[in-house]
Amino acid sequence: MASTLRHEHIVRINDPQNIVSPWLTREQVWRGLHHTVAVPQVLDQSIDAADVHEIAPGRLRRQIHRGSYCLADEVEFTPNDSLTIRADTSGLFAGSTLTIRIEEPAPEALFVRFTYEICGLAEVRDEEEDHARRSAYHASDIERIRQVRRFSAELH
Repeated sequence: MASTLRHEHIVRINDPQNIVSPWLTREQVWRGLHHTVAVPQVLDQSIDAADVHEIAPGRLRRQIHRGSYCLADEVEFTPNDSLTIRADTSGLFAGSTLTIRIEEPAPEALFVRFTYEICGLAEVRDEEEDHARRSAYHASDIERIRQVRRFSAELH
């Protein structure tokens, strides 16, 4: 029997305590996040190729190739707000989602919230496994924000 795991965390974008990292606008964060979805190789070097096709306004379908393995997923997006990646409906993790939402509780106080709803996990697993999975997601999301910053800097 399969079970689900929910994991959520927030990454701060503009931090008054950090004078090293340049402040980003909501639009810069959005463009960078969209770039990481359209070109997933910037996040995961094990990806050999990715084919991205717009299937409707606000919706993309991706095929991600790693050797002979191909993963298909869909991405729904609301510009300057959020992206939701839905796992392949025929794969092991069918029904799983990653929602990435830009939050701005005060002007220029930007955060990105990552919400994982992972389906298809073994019913019996230990807390150590879930902790390792959450840590991997967090590290991946930190890298995603690094790539957002890099992409923004390259545009200027």
